[in-house]
Amino acid sequence: MARFANWAGHAVKQTGWNLKPRAALSGLALVGGVALLAAFYLALSSQTAVLGRRLQEMEEERSQIVRENAYLRDEIARAASASTLLERAFASGYVTTGTVRFMSLAPVLMPEFDPAQPPP
Repeated sequence: MARFANWAGHAVKQTGWNLKPRAALSGLALVGGVALLAAFYLALSSQTAVLGRRLQEMEEERSQIVRENAYLRDEIARAASASTLLERAFASGYVTTGTVRFMSLAPVLMPEFDPAQPPP
């Protein structure tokens, strides 16, 4: 390590730069900070691109589900229409009638309910 420091010091002296340790550290910190900021920016932009693609896929999936839902509502409306129900009833053997007959039943008397008395 000492050899590298000597070599680096000699290289700096050969260029004519008069770097002091404090200035060199400040420059190195600036370069490191810019590199860290660039790495953070790249990670953030990559994450944004991934989330954007996922959002696009989810919007496509939602539009497909909305179309399918509309189709199913249409099918339900067709199946529940009066003409379709009549066709199915006739196919099952039901027939229409011309008259309606009502039956009257004799009223049934129910015993009085007493909550204090246990059931029989």
